[in-house]
Amino acid sequence: MQIRSQLSLRYQRPSEDFPEQVSGLAPANFRILIVNEDMRSGDSLKRTLYELGYSSMLTAYSAQRALVAAVDFSPAVALLDLELPDMTGYQLANRFRAHLSKSVRQVPLLAIAELPRFGDAELTRAAGFIGCLSKPVPPLELNALLGKLQTGAWS
Repeated sequence: MQIRSQLSLRYQRPSEDFPEQVSGLAPANFRILIVNEDMRSGDSLKRTLYELGYSSMLTAYSAQRALVAAVDFSPAVALLDLELPDMTGYQLANRFRAHLSKSVRQVPLLAIAELPRFGDAELTRAAGFIGCLSKPVPPLELNALLGKLQTGAWS
């Protein structure tokens, strides 16, 4: 707990490693749902988000768990791995968009790909994702996308 608060404080001030826009971009109520089958990869993404100042996160290790969690957790954004054990990230995106709950249908989705592939950006946009990042997720790109969502600057 103490380490997490030190990390949050570290990134509340501008530094050479992160641009000034990082400061103040992580309100406590900005909930992030991480959907990843690999515990280490999910934890790594969670650590990256903590270091960027985000503190309200939940990790689901399967698509089915993500659908249940999305109802209870009410995320502001969901980061979906494209390769899950029970369905693809594309199939999960379709399930989010067809969900009975309006709040789940409207959650912005960000794809996380194992390897960068030609055409990922186009395929994920066509499937309703706001973007696609490759592992390891670049912190600055992730922060920029989340910042656009928070400020309403997403087009």
